[in-house]
Amino acid sequence: MNKLYQFQKMLVPDLLDVIDRRYHVLKTIHLYEPIGRRMLADRLNKTERQMRSEIEFLVEQELVSVTTKGMWVSDEGKQLVGAYPEVMRDISDIDNLEVKLNQTLPVKKVKVVPGDADQDEDVKQLLGQAAAHEMNQLVQDDSIVTVTGGSTMAAVASQLHPIDRIRPLFVPARGGLGDMHEYQASSICVQMAKQMNGSYRLLYVPDTVGKEVYAKMMEEPAVKDVISLIEKANMVIHGIGDALKMANRRKASAEQMDILKENSAVGEAFGYYFDQNGKTIHQLNSIGMTKEHLTDDKNVITVAGGTSKCKAISAFFKWGRSDVLIIDEAIARYLLTQQ
Repeated sequence: MNKLYQFQKMLVPDLLDVIDRRYHVLKTIHLYEPIGRRMLADRLNKTERQMRSEIEFLVEQELVSVTTKGMWVSDEGKQLVGAYPEVMRDISDIDNLEVKLNQTLPVKKVKVVPGDADQDEDVKQLLGQAAAHEMNQLVQDDSIVTVTGGSTMAAVASQLHPIDRIRPLFVPARGGLGDMHEYQASSICVQMAKQMNGSYRLLYVPDTVGKEVYAKMMEEPAVKDVISLIEKANMVIHGIGDALKMANRRKASAEQMDILKENSAVGEAFGYYFDQNGKTIHQLNSIGMTKEHLTDDKNVITVAGGTSKCKAISAFFKWGRSDVLIIDEAIARYLLTQQ
């Protein structure tokens, strides 16, 4: 942590909050311009009275103009919106966080983005950008990439782009998940393939099945083919979930929820629920990727953000392995307190 940041935290502890608040006002005006004061207040869950002083400040700084049609962001204001993530990276001393975590965590590389994904949806997009960059560095023309589901993976997919002469094959780590179709592994798999002009194979099975159904499905040629591709994959990109939230999303039974609660499960990955010591508490009976597929010959990229996932991320490294960890500042600072 540099000296300027230390002084700021001691002498002006609310400075970053002020910067962050005004940035979100500016960004929201830019997204919805021309926008009126009432709509702006509604978008930010504030009252018009709370917005008045912020708008007056931005107008005085010539970052925003007010017309009869609504508010607009000036060219200088647009530049500030675009530069914000990198500026916050410098202010928050993110580089130093990365160095410390690279020295303490069992991974080859740690990338940190500023903010807390639980507090700011834009942070998830920053995580997506960082993960897409790492994928671009590692992917090859003959790469087979296994992908899990979730909103963070959807953010990664949205940030991918084609690379000359590289056409990777994407496969989902598992079947469907609840009713949120856009966040299912198969949906994200298709989107990633389209974004990179690659190809994909899908796993047409439910997220979880009974033992008898599982045995029958594992004999299906189409399922066997996809499982074979998962085994051969040289890259895995996945998220990590909070145990109880994931169980609720999967509509777990009352009995399963009791098991997770009684055994203090904190995280979930690849259908495994684990506690803070990395002990597996419960494993879903699902078709797809398993812990045994996380072999050393695969480049494993782990992406997660938000204070709510701090314990899950910390426990994951006692449960599984990863090569590249991409997290937000909130998780990074928590992990340092655990070392």
